[in-house]
This record gives sequence, C-alpha cells and structure tokens, in this order.
Amino acid sequence: MNIGYIGLGALGGQLARRFLQDHQLTVWDINAAAARKLADEGASVAPTAMELAKRSDVVFLCLPRSADVKKVVFAPDGLAAGLTPGKIVVDQTSGVPDETREIATTLSQVGVLMMDAAVSASPQIVPSGNANLMVSGPDDVLSKAEQALRAITEKIFRCGSRVGDGQAMKTVNNAMNAGCRLGTLEVLAFGRKAGLTLGQMADRLAHSEAQCQITERMLPALMQGKASTDFALSLMLKDVYQALSLGMKHSSPMPITSIVQGLLQIGANLHGPGARLEDMVNVIASMAATSITASSNTSMAVPEEKSQDELLTMIVSIVSSQCRAVSYECISTGLNYGLRLEDMAEVLYSSSGWSTASRNIFHELIEGQRPGAASIDEPAGHLQEGCLYGSRIGAPLMIANETRSILERMRSQFGSAKRVDELSILYPAVAQRAA
Repeated sequence: MNIGYIGLGALGGQLARRFLQDHQLTVWDINAAAARKLADEGASVAPTAMELAKRSDVVFLCLPRSADVKKVVFAPDGLAAGLTPGKIVVDQTSGVPDETREIATTLSQVGVLMMDAAVSASPQIVPSGNANLMVSGPDDVLSKAEQALRAITEKIFRCGSRVGDGQAMKTVNNAMNAGCRLGTLEVLAFGRKAGLTLGQMADRLAHSEAQCQITERMLPALMQGKASTDFALSLMLKDVYQALSLGMKHSSPMPITSIVQGLLQIGANLHGPGARLEDMVNVIASMAATSITASSNTSMAVPEEKSQDELLTMIVSIVSSQCRAVSYECISTGLNYGLRLEDMAEVLYSSSGWSTASRNIFHELIEGQRPGAASIDEPAGHLQEGCLYGSRIGAPLMIANETRSILERMRSQFGSAKRVDELSILYPAVAQRAA
C-alpha cells in the first residue's frame, strides 16, 4: 500500500517509521531535516503535500493543532489539491472534533474519505507496536484503512462512528492524566514540606488505592533522577484547553481541569516556548519552596505535628480522592459530548489517564460493583486536614482544595451518610448511568 505521512515530529516521526517495513512510504514536513531522516531510512520525500497526496492511497497527518491540519489540507499546494475520490485521510492529530468533522465534510464533497486515529503512547513506545489507537469514523472508511492502521499497532479501539470521536476520547484521557499528574505533584511537594522523603511517599502511593499512571511511571523516574516524559508543555496545555472547551460546549463543569490549565499556563509562561511537561515538577515544587527531585530524598527538619504514618495515610487519601474527582468530571464531559461509557471504559482503563479511582468508577457504573463504597466522611476529613496543614506550612494544595470543596458540597447537599461512589450524584450524565 502507498502510504503518505505528514507531520514528522517526535510522535509523528515514529508513527511514520512503522510503515517502512511493509509499505511504500512518502513523507512531507515543513522541517526538511525531519523528512531527510526518514529518507535515509527508505522513505521518499514529496516536494509538496499535494504531490504526497498524488502518490498515496492513505494519507496520515500528525500535526500540533487542527488549525495546522486545515492549513495543510486546503493550502494552494496542499493535500486537497492532490487527493482523488476513494483516497483516505487519517488524522492522528490531538485535535478539536468539530473542526476535524468540518474538514471531513468538505473532503467528502469530492469523494475523499476521512477518519481520525488519535494516539495514546509516548514516542518511545510506538516502535514496539504497543501504541493505543483511538479511532472513529464510518464503518466503510475504517474497514478500508484497517490494513494501514494495523501497521502501527494491533491495539485499535473504536470510539464512535463520527469523525472526531477518537480525538474527543484522547482529550478526555489527557485531561485525566494532567489532573492526576499535577494533583500528585502538589501532594508530593506538600509531603516534602511536611518532612517526608520522596522514597517514603513513592513506596506508600505505589501500594495503595492512589495508584495511577503517575505513581507507576513518574514517581520511579523521579526517584532515579530521570524524566518520565519528553512531552511538550505547550501541547499538554493545548490538550487541557481543548478539554475545557469541550466541557463548556456541552455544559460540563470542570473545576479541577480549570485549575490544572492555570498551573500549566504558569509553567509555560515561566519556561517559555521550549518548555517540557517535566518542567512542571520544579514549578510545583517551587510554589511550595521545596524540592521533589531525586537529590532531595532526605527528611526535612520540620516541627512535628503529625507522625510519618499519619501523613502518609493522609497523602494516599488525598491523591485517591483527587483522581476520583477529576475522573468524574472528565467522564461526565465525555458522556455529554456523546462518547459511550463502555467505549471510555475500554480505552481509558489502561491509557495514560488511568487511576485506580477511574477503574473503580467504571466498575461501579457498568458492572454495579462498589469497590469505593466507603463513607465520604473519611476522605473529606483527610482533605480538610491536609489543606489546613498545607496552608500552615506554606504548601499550596489547589487541586486538593477543589476536591475538598466537591466532597463538602456532596455532604452539604445529600448528607454525610453518602458513600464515596455516590459522588456520581453531582454529575448528571454520570448519575443517569449509575441509576
């Protein structure tokens, strides 16, 4: 099959390489050096996007934003000028669903087929064939593109029949990942300021109900003095902004995601255009005037207000509650947009936004299991204690404070006898599924 690939950045370059073994690959990128690297490995380089379209049966794009996709497709020498009826465009951009559907509608008028196939994987994972693809589009388009998609990975998840639904799924996933990531970093900074070592917190979190992709990957990397990701901060900021926009359009309150977006914007403003997501480790630590790097893995001398075990128990409870709260608001946004709960459960159970809390929520909603059936009083008490203590020692816990407000609202409206899993009452789209 003749494959075209446009967008050869860190992720797109690795995705394009998956076609070199079994397909004829043509590439194009505004960065000529990126295209030359693929040419050295056997790809041909087209002089324009239009020429790439003429040479290809299926064209993949992986660009920073939907606006970039639109420009590449409809420029005078862009894709559309070289596409003919029956050819397929596969958008792997972490884009805006509505904008992607608009592009697909325009292309369909000249017989060109389009679908989206958002990627959940770091560039390091793609070469092994273990990336997750979140695909959506009409049945006939997915069927025709299947051979090409399987060159990337066998882990293909259908997210809907509308073009853009796969992108919406990735938006939900990335917002969950960002909320768990920054919430955990704030708690780590709090724990360091309270006198705990990074090792103590990493060990307790890794063997608790607070487990998530962040405790599984970021914390071990921090302990080893390594970066857990090379993702651009600007791209995560864009993804979180898109999640907020999706929530606003579909009347889904996303208070935690709003705080996350604010923190990411602070990081981007401080570190500039070249900032990486990993830079948020030091941004969050500096807000608490502490350090959460490997070199800081020593106890700090602070007035003893609580025992180490009490602090660790509190930290586990706070992280778990934060993950549950951000999962509810992101799942609610996905449901209001039109994603199926079962599709979200299948994709998000093991994607980068997973947490024990989110997995419990899916069990509760789909299977009627109640792994989170504890009283709301205990986590609300831990959040209150932690937030008060954090204020006294100068460690801001903005995400924990918002989570505390959510639990307090639950208790105020419905009584303290409610269980943790009944937080779904606050999210109409989720509550309807829990009924």
